[in-house]
Amino acid sequence: MSLKNSSAAQGQREAIQKNPGWVTVLFFLGALSTCVPLAVYAYLGTFSRYLADDYCASTYLYSSQNIVEATLRAYSLWGNSYSRLMFSQLIELGGVNGIRAMAGVELFLWALLLTWMFAEAAKLLRVRITTFGYVWLACMTIALSLYQTSALYQILFWRTGLIPYSLPLLWFIGLAIFFLRYLQKPYAKPRAVRAGIIFVVLVFFAGGLSETTSGMLVGMMFVAVALTWWTKPLHQRRDVLTLLTAGLITAIIAISITAASPGTSNRLDRIMRSSPIYNPIELAGDVMLYTSQFLFETIKSYPSLILVALMVSFCVMFLTLSTRDQNGSHIPTSYLRWALLIVPVVVFIVIGFSYAPSAFVRTFPAARARYASHFILTLGLLIEGGILGIIAARMGVFAKQNWTRAAVALLLVGLIIHPLRSGPRVYLLHYEYEKFATQWDVRDAQIREAVANGETDLVVVQLDAPGGVGEYKDNPKDWINRCVARFYGLNSIVAP
Repeated sequence: MSLKNSSAAQGQREAIQKNPGWVTVLFFLGALSTCVPLAVYAYLGTFSRYLADDYCASTYLYSSQNIVEATLRAYSLWGNSYSRLMFSQLIELGGVNGIRAMAGVELFLWALLLTWMFAEAAKLLRVRITTFGYVWLACMTIALSLYQTSALYQILFWRTGLIPYSLPLLWFIGLAIFFLRYLQKPYAKPRAVRAGIIFVVLVFFAGGLSETTSGMLVGMMFVAVALTWWTKPLHQRRDVLTLLTAGLITAIIAISITAASPGTSNRLDRIMRSSPIYNPIELAGDVMLYTSQFLFETIKSYPSLILVALMVSFCVMFLTLSTRDQNGSHIPTSYLRWALLIVPVVVFIVIGFSYAPSAFVRTFPAARARYASHFILTLGLLIEGGILGIIAARMGVFAKQNWTRAAVALLLVGLIIHPLRSGPRVYLLHYEYEKFATQWDVRDAQIREAVANGETDLVVVQLDAPGGVGEYKDNPKDWINRCVARFYGLNSIVAP
């Protein structure tokens, strides 16, 4: 009898925790609408082809006995990112089809991992929303950050730019998921040791994708250690602090390996016109200046996107909590207020660390190197909006008013339309990308036919590569031309 009563009570609690059907439908439509621009981006990725550094990476892979030898050669000559060639090798398995599929695969995994991360974070905080809500927030974060970048082609459709500048974000999200799942279970020494080893290995490989994102990783680990140490009286988990400290040390080792690369020295010798900044105070000043400049310019240039990021998470959290018997009351309001202050500081620090490598060589980060900052800023804005939504849902009678919910629901309808309006504008890029891909395919076929006929020195047509990526030059000794010649098995190739 008691078992039946217990089951009935559990069923009642589950029913109470469910949102009304109209809220679920609204979240479903929101998730569906944000998938539209991401699907367009995936379609545009089918027009990706080999460009510039792609040829060099492929020749390293083709001319080496294994991936380790290829990585060591690239590390000693030009590339300083020791994990990058591993992903180049993975994409290279599909040849040009691998290049065409990489953007779509990355976007799918990105949305999946970010949805999972939001779900794990909500589970830890005991604030549950529907799966459609998680998908909506995840896809909106990605879409809004992609709208902001002026280096879209380089960070999403060019293999040499995708691997170091957008792919690391998937690694960071994976690290966050791993950490959140570890945090949900009580301490057990065998599990802690296993988790520590896996975490360190993941951090090490994540830190080897580029110096920019490696710096960002150090910043993330630093902030995580600082916050865990600060909140230690609340959670009493020394193992968590140990895990994150090991991750921070590993991230520092990773960026040190990148900085010590002979390839780094070779590149700096060619591009540096003055000595790097070795004074830590001067370096910190430049980092703060660059970070402030980035934030100011982004907010000034994209105010509507900033508002959308804040509003969508606010509305999702508010409707989730105000339409069910749950208002996040287990999270003290004082903690939420602190979080509202801490999140902007965390965003500033993490972005600042990613700019440190550029500041070290006295240059403002290039557009492709700033993309990760756009993503972190957008994610921070969504977190801020979500916190405000929880606080608003606690406002007693105000939160329970039908007119309040109706107003928020109407606002969400407008937010559903936003990605649908942006999708066609993104689609317009296909004219440029498709034209280039068609011309590239024709030229590639001509080169391969010439090679099959025994020709070794070719003169081909120069194309207009999208996104400002380098193309064949009229000098056979240019580094791109030399990589292209090795890629096709030629002595030389020029494009007047």
